[in-house]
Amino acid sequence: MGSVTIAATYGAGGSVVAPAVAEKLGLPLIDRAIPVPLATKIAEHLRGALAHDERQPSNVVSRVLSRAIDLSGLHVNVPMPYEGLGADHTVAATEEALRQSADHGGAVVLGRAGVFVLAGRTDTLHVRLDGPPSARLLQAVRHEGITQELAAKQQRDADQARAAYIRHFHPRQRWEDPANYHLMIDSTAVSLDTCVELIVSAARDLFARVAELKPTATA
Repeated sequence: MGSVTIAATYGAGGSVVAPAVAEKLGLPLIDRAIPVPLATKIAEHLRGALAHDERQPSNVVSRVLSRAIDLSGLHVNVPMPYEGLGADHTVAATEEALRQSADHGGAVVLGRAGVFVLAGRTDTLHVRLDGPPSARLLQAVRHEGITQELAAKQQRDADQARAAYIRHFHPRQRWEDPANYHLMIDSTAVSLDTCVELIVSAARDLFARVAELKPTATA
């Protein structure tokens, strides 16, 4: 079939939209390397590492982010059991797993720099969900049922961790550059259900076009 990568900032609804897209397309879901709880957990270490990294080249940021990847594992369809955590010890191994998933029927990839890992593949739709920070904050409060103060902290930690992941492991890339995406949606302006419908429709259209261009077998 094909794959869909979804990049989403905090409060943009990626954790709601991506599973729904995967279900409708009948594709496995590969979840974030740095989910919100983990971003909050590593926040202080990451801020310290980033401050150090700005002063002089170091591997501190790499160690913090690689540790986060080890803790999150590579989630496909269902959460990885405790004994499976840390199976992907390097970013290279994780990204190779994404490529193999794309080669064997496709997947919906939320985060994990999927837009860059699977860049250039004609069978992959790249999507970004975003919105004004204040609107994303209010959406997180509504959807997660948390206080605005907690949402603000989680927004800062998650956005910083995910931006650091891209900046550190893909330094030549700009996560927010529209040129990297086929479809960009302000998911605070339209409903998440509509976002799902738009992405699924675009993915099916792209997959069908790719299939039409494939050479047919001859006798």
